[in-house]
Amino acid sequence: MMIVRNLGTGRTKVSGAGTTGRWRAVVPATLAVLLLILPSAFLFAQDASVTYLEGDPEVRTAAGATDWLDFGSSVRPGDSVVTGRWDFVELTQGAAATIRVNADTVFTIREVERDGRRETVMSNSVGSVSYRFQRVTGRAEPRVGTATTVAGVRGTELTVFAASDGSSMFLVETGEVEVSSAGQSVSLTADQAVEVVLGYPPGEIFEWLGRPKDFRSWNNERIEAFVDAPAEGTAMLTQQLDEFIQGYAEFRELYERIREEYNAMLETLREMDPSEERDAFRDEVFDTRDITVTQARNYRYFALSGLSLRRFVLGRMYVELKTRYMLNRNDPKYQAFLEEYQRFLESYEAGITPGLVDADI
Repeated sequence: MMIVRNLGTGRTKVSGAGTTGRWRAVVPATLAVLLLILPSAFLFAQDASVTYLEGDPEVRTAAGATDWLDFGSSVRPGDSVVTGRWDFVELTQGAAATIRVNADTVFTIREVERDGRRETVMSNSVGSVSYRFQRVTGRAEPRVGTATTVAGVRGTELTVFAASDGSSMFLVETGEVEVSSAGQSVSLTADQAVEVVLGYPPGEIFEWLGRPKDFRSWNNERIEAFVDAPAEGTAMLTQQLDEFIQGYAEFRELYERIREEYNAMLETLREMDPSEERDAFRDEVFDTRDITVTQARNYRYFALSGLSLRRFVLGRMYVELKTRYMLNRNDPKYQAFLEEYQRFLESYEAGITPGLVDADI
């Protein structure tokens, strides 16, 4: 068992034994090339800083460590903020954005490469997060969303709800948001909102000015809808998982191919005598190295998205159903759910687990 003390508050965190040691043990086998070049790869990543908090919110770092947040704490790409029932966290990214993580929420910052450009993706697997983005010259607007839906923003203030069943709701205060799901998109402007039910395209846009949405009651409605048809809901989650598996497989294959090329080029470089030709070839090696890191970042993005879907969405619904059917485990509806649940797990183990490290789990 490992005990971590927050020096700012005197509070103590107890986590699994040997977390750091396990992380170091798996690095050589899975991410050796990546670790050699992390400083240059993340040069342009902007951390978020805690400017206000209430309660005892936690951060789970990309390396697998867990600790309490405090004023001034940094949240980096790959980290997750976890709040309890009485917690609240406000983060800022310099002058670019203010992020308010509300109670009972899991919020994560990740990076992915799209069309040759690195993007920041901010998402809450469950709970609600409010954003205020400022237009900053030379900085690409991030994408926001949930475990199942992603939206593009343009100088926007909005709130994103993520229900326990994987459904989403986007409420826009100012600016414009494009919400995409199931191959269809809708554009929201000021005082508009849309609900995205798990597995379906965005619903009808509705006005919400003067009608504050109660996340807790909406989330309860979505839980009841899932419980009413759990096998169907789980099948929808499996479809979403399949998309993550496909993305992971494509980028992992590309990563392995380019890494092999990079290693061969590196060996050639080491055997070359100093010359202008060697200097030019070295630049090619560095370019290939950067491409390798990009593909590693991309396949990890999809693997971690699959992990979030299992841990924070289907995992919670499994507990909900197991509790409700505690005295009636032979109920046909519950048994149908278990069959779909097993299919999800089989796909997950085959398609997502190879992209994870011990620190993720």
